[in-house]
Amino acid sequence: MSFKVAIATLSLIGLAATSATAQAVSDTDIESFLGLTSGTIDGLGNGDATEGSAIKQTFSGTTGQTLTFDWNFLTNESTPSSFNDFAFISLFPDGNSTLADTNSRFPLLGNNVSFNSETGFNAFSFILPADGDYTLGLGVVDVGDTVVDSALLVDNLNLGTNGSFETGEFSGWETVGNATIADSSFGIDPTDGNSQALLATAAVPEPTTILGSALLLGAGAFLKRRARRSQKAATQEA
Repeated sequence: MSFKVAIATLSLIGLAATSATAQAVSDTDIESFLGLTSGTIDGLGNGDATEGSAIKQTFSGTTGQTLTFDWNFLTNESTPSSFNDFAFISLFPDGNSTLADTNSRFPLLGNNVSFNSETGFNAFSFILPADGDYTLGLGVVDVGDTVVDSALLVDNLNLGTNGSFETGEFSGWETVGNATIADSSFGIDPTDGNSQALLATAAVPEPTTILGSALLLGAGAFLKRRARRSQKAATQEA
């Protein structure tokens, strides 16, 4: 089933990165977590999903209610790429659908240090067809490899609990893989309040880790230059 997706790109700001420490899990683990039959994620048609992360919650809905939330797909893959990483939604009992993949439109360069490209925030909208309990799942997966990473930001959900993640944690949600709460220090402003959910196919390093790596690389380059100068001076003296 294909869901109706309404697009509304918002302005974003580039700052720093946030932290995430959990590891991605296999696509079969995500399917089990979301209650999907084996092969469902691959069946969305983007290729062989390898690993990723997801969140879910169950809520009570009524006929005619509109489920909405904001999402932003980020990736370090080429756009497009044969390694077609993607973000997706599952809504039991109504269906599953891709939100975005590497073939989507990427009008923005990555506004943080971790990802090269982003779709910008878009608004998802779906009218519930009946009264009852629904389980909403949101996820992001690598396709064809586990090397180049992608992520999904989620915010401003209007049904269920903790839809803007303002508690600073996933209360009301269940998570699997690499899911964390990010604020504007990630480099992209939340669309509602100060927090948003960040799902990634690999851990996003903390700013201090990034700075430390840069300092180490710089120190390494300096030491190499110094060693070459010393070797050259010794040769000339000889």
